[in-house]
Amino acid sequence: MKTIILALATITTALMAGLFYAFAVSVNIAFAKLPDAAYITATQAINVAIVNPAFLVSFLGAPVLLIWAAWLHARPVFTRRSRYILAAAVIFVIGTFGVTVLANIPLNDQLAAFSTEGASTAELHHMREAFAIPWNNWHLVRTMAGIVALVLLVVACLQRDIKS
Repeated sequence: MKTIILALATITTALMAGLFYAFAVSVNIAFAKLPDAAYITATQAINVAIVNPAFLVSFLGAPVLLIWAAWLHARPVFTRRSRYILAAAVIFVIGTFGVTVLANIPLNDQLAAFSTEGASTAELHHMREAFAIPWNNWHLVRTMAGIVALVLLVVACLQRDIKS
């Protein structure tokens, strides 16, 4: 059971880290070249499309599975492997899941409430700047946290489960 939960935690963490990484190195770069109205409309569409079962299984599953794996591996003895898993869980839950819930999603909600129809060029530009700068900064934080958590999990998987 411990091994299966660790594997599932690693897979869901990898899926989330990969999604955020791919977004950072492709979508964000492409979107930066769009005019303000197109950027807002495209971002609003992605924010709706991403809330789907495949995303939710990974997004909600990773923190649950990480915490579960950390708990399973810390019993009955705290090992080197369990330390890596615990570190991955803390970093992911705070830096990826927490940042998404507390920073990126509220920004997405603010953008969703904005209508491009009838908005002036200045209003479009202001909304884009108010959204894109903080959203991209927080996205970098959650991407890096996801990658660090994944690396820690891979290291944990390579550890022999002995006392340290």
